[in-house]
Amino acid sequence: MPVAQALVGIPFVVRSLVPALRAVDARQREAASVLGASPWRARREVDLPVVLRTLLVGAAFAFAISLGEFGATSFLARPDAPTVPVAMFRLLGQPGAALRGQAMALGTLLAALTAASVLVIERLRPKDALGW
Repeated sequence: MPVAQALVGIPFVVRSLVPALRAVDARQREAASVLGASPWRARREVDLPVVLRTLLVGAAFAFAISLGEFGATSFLARPDAPTVPVAMFRLLGQPGAALRGQAMALGTLLAALTAASVLVIERLRPKDALGW
């Protein structure tokens, strides 16, 4: 199930990360190499500080999307460990007001988690990013 959710979220992370990686000045990486840094260390010391904020925003966005992912997980969900949307679907598929109340409580929890992740995204978003 995490694989299905990751497959849904990865394009959003890549979409936000590629422009940030392209913005890294290659001369800085070359300077790190000239000073003796290995390619991995140059990436860690030069690229990571530049793209870290964007990476965190992409990860939070992927998290928010995977929270509500129903399509892929409904096919792959195990009966003993459903995701919140699958549990809501199962509860709403059975008669009873108590079950509907439980589904509504799960929906409220899902909305709160999604709102919290959107707030994290807004706090982490680079300050020079253009508005909507």
